[in-house]
Amino acid sequence: MGSEGDRRARTLPPVPDAAGRSLVVVGVNHRTCPLDERERLLRRATYARLRRAGGASPPWEDLVLLTTCNRIEAYAVTPRPRETERGIRAGLGIPEASREVYVLLGTEAASHLLRVATGLDSLAQGETQIAAQIRKAPSQRPKSWPRSDALAVLFERASHAAARIRHSAELDGTEVSASHAALRFIEASVHLPRPTVALLGTGKMARIAAASLRGRARIFVANRDPQRARDVARALGGRGAGLDALDQILEQADIVLAATASRKPLITAPRLRHIVAQREGRPLWIVDLGFPRNIAPACRGVRGVTLVDIDGLAPWGAQPLPPAALARAEAHLRSEAERLVGLLRASSEEEIASLRKSAEEIRRREVEEALARLPGLTDADRAVVDKLATRLVNRLLHGPTELLRSSPEAVRAELVQGLLRGIGGETR
Repeated sequence: MGSEGDRRARTLPPVPDAAGRSLVVVGVNHRTCPLDERERLLRRATYARLRRAGGASPPWEDLVLLTTCNRIEAYAVTPRPRETERGIRAGLGIPEASREVYVLLGTEAASHLLRVATGLDSLAQGETQIAAQIRKAPSQRPKSWPRSDALAVLFERASHAAARIRHSAELDGTEVSASHAALRFIEASVHLPRPTVALLGTGKMARIAAASLRGRARIFVANRDPQRARDVARALGGRGAGLDALDQILEQADIVLAATASRKPLITAPRLRHIVAQREGRPLWIVDLGFPRNIAPACRGVRGVTLVDIDGLAPWGAQPLPPAALARAEAHLRSEAERLVGLLRASSEEEIASLRKSAEEIRRREVEEALARLPGLTDADRAVVDKLATRLVNRLLHGPTELLRSSPEAVRAELVQGLLRGIGGETR
């Protein structure tokens, strides 16, 4: 698999569905899909829609949605990858022709999951918060959602493996997140000796940003729960209030950091124009860390306002790893991906045993039918016919067996299925 930064939207190749279980991921991220489109997709990314798309007998054995500010992805364990891809696309309302979607299978899907868990696929490369989000994602499905333990185990292993990969890349102890990208933007753009910062929300992203500004700025915290706002503000050496005081807070602020869980914008363009009119021409910088956005995009056109959203922080979030560290991480990542795939897929010897068992059943059946038409044969003659059939089967299977042993794990089951169909055996 090439660099994730160079990834193009693509679909699975036209191969038969697998006999064993495969990992499939269908998704978009900040590299392939603009924020406007991700927000629209977020509204459609629900288990209810996927349940309807899967029908009474869904093609997947297990499925988990992973939604963060950088990505919307569906992971599935399935014996029918193509059918699963179509079902996920139907559930999320993604057309086949979409160039913003990537579809990955087997080891590529496992490598992607690990890259996400390690933070190497994030806007803020190397962030640590995503590993916890991955670990929790399976438990956030509705209680009524039918599931196996496959993805819960896989996601747990991926989050633990991420720590080892981060260590190999010497990312341990680094402070990387979208909040830190926001701080770098502020430091590069705002040149005030002691600015007033308004913090909208009290979640982890907001607290990380505000904690770094403590002592260097006057801090106001606004939250739906006024008491929670006051508690967080007290820890930051600032003042807190409910959202009913938001207009007054923004009239005083130089910088706004918005990071709430609101599903709708807290600040619209008309409201912001009214606030700006009371500010006597002072500029206002707003960093919107929300997904979906907390600040209406139209606010970008308000005079005197500089608005940056999560995607706009990309220049301040990208902190490329040294080539040697990245190479170590990628090598470790590939080996861990094989281990993850091994949890789902049968080993090559099991696949070969399955093929030989089916071939032996066919050989025995054909020999019995042939001998029934030759009642005059002696026992010695019958043994010769049986041995001949065995030698023919072994010779015919030698090439396919070696091919299976040398094939990537992600395609072995498909090869077995094709061979079984070719010889008239029973497919799974």
